[in-house]
Amino acid sequence: MNFDILLGIGAGVFVLIFLTYVLAPTKNQTNLLFWSVLLIICVAINFAVWIIRDWNEEGTTLQWVLIEATTFVGALLISSSRTEKSFPIAWKFLLINSFGLGIAFLGIILIRSSLHVINQPIDFLAANSASHPEIIWVEIGLWLAIFGYSAKLGLFPNHVWIEDTYGESPSQVSSLLSSFIPVSVCFALRPFVHLDHQLFPHTFSGADGLLVLGILTIFLSIFAVYDRDDIRRISAKVALFHTGALAVFLWMDLSETVFLFMMATNLVVKSLLFISMGIVRMDAGKRELHKIIQVDSINKSALSLFILALFLAFVMPGSPIFVTDIILIKAGQSGGKAFVILVPILGIVFFGVMLYKLAPLLNIKGRPFSKDLSTILRIRMTNGFFLLLLLLSTGCWGFYLLLQGVL
Repeated sequence: MNFDILLGIGAGVFVLIFLTYVLAPTKNQTNLLFWSVLLIICVAINFAVWIIRDWNEEGTTLQWVLIEATTFVGALLISSSRTEKSFPIAWKFLLINSFGLGIAFLGIILIRSSLHVINQPIDFLAANSASHPEIIWVEIGLWLAIFGYSAKLGLFPNHVWIEDTYGESPSQVSSLLSSFIPVSVCFALRPFVHLDHQLFPHTFSGADGLLVLGILTIFLSIFAVYDRDDIRRISAKVALFHTGALAVFLWMDLSETVFLFMMATNLVVKSLLFISMGIVRMDAGKRELHKIIQVDSINKSALSLFILALFLAFVMPGSPIFVTDIILIKAGQSGGKAFVILVPILGIVFFGVMLYKLAPLLNIKGRPFSKDLSTILRIRMTNGFFLLLLLLSTGCWGFYLLLQGVL
C-alpha cells in the first residue's frame, strides 16, 4: 500500500461520514452548515498532518501545531449535539489533549535543540553515544514527546477522554474523530519511535514506555467493557482496545507499507463501527443494553450491520484487522518479539466478552424502521453499506499484498 491509496481511503471514509451527517441528522443536530464546515476543516487539518512527512524541525513543529488545531476543532464538534453532557466532555477532551500536547512540544524542543548542539548524523551518534553525554537530553525529550502524544492518542493513564468523547458525541463525530485523529498522531509519533530505537536500542526508553502503555490500555479496555451496559460506551471501548494495539504496532517500527496499511485499517474499521452503532441506537430509541433487550422488536438489518462491524473489528477473515494480526504475529516471530501475539489473543478475549453481552439482542424480533425515522435510517444504512464495502475491499487488498510478500 502506498500513501496515495491511504489518502483515497481517507477521502472515501470522510465523504460517507459527511453525507451521513448532512443528509441524515438527528433532531439535536441544528445549524448543519456551520458544523459541516467544521467537519471539513477537521479532516483537512488531518490530511495536512499526513502530508507533512519530512522529519525536520519545521515539519515536526508544523505537525504539532496542526494536531493541536484538531483538538480545538474536535472540542467544538463534540459539543455539536448540544446536550447537557456534551459541553463538559468537550472541555475534558480539550484539557487532556492540550495537556499532553504541551508535554510533547516540550519534548520536541529538547530533542531539536540537543541534536542541534551535538551536530552529528543520527547513525554516527547511535554508534558513538558514549562520547556524547549530552545525549541524555535527547532521551528525556523522546520520553516527553512520546508520552505527550500518547495522551492525544488516548493511551493509559490519559485514556479517560476516549469513552466520554466517543460515547456522548453524535455518532458521525465519533466516527470522524476516532478514524482520523489516531492516524494523525501515529504519523507524528512514528519518527520519534524510530529515533528512539536507533539511539537507545538496549535500554528501557520512551518507545518501550509506549509499548507498556499500549498493553495496559488493552487490558483496561477488556475489564471496562465487561461493566458497560451502554452500546455507545461499549463501542468506545472497542476503539480504546484498538488504540492500545496501535501503540504496539508503533513500537514494532515496521515498514512504511505496513504502517500505511495499519492506518487505513483504523480508518475503515472505526468509521463503520460508530456509524452502525448510531443506527441501532436510533432505531431502538435506547442505548442501554438491558432496555434494548426488553423492546418488542428491532430492525434486523441495522442490528446485523452493527454485529458484523464488531466481528470485522476483531476476528473475522476478510477484515483488515485479520490481516494486521497476521502481520503482527509474523513480525514478532521474525524479530524475536513473539510476545506480541498477546494482542490478537486479547482481541479474541475482548470479542468474547462483548459477544456475551450483545448476544441477547439477536433474540429480538425483526421489524422495519419506524415511519418517522425511516428516511434518516435508510440513508445511514446505505452509507454504512458503502463503508462495509470499503472495509472489505481494504481487507481483501491487504490479504493479497500479504500473499505477495509486500506486507
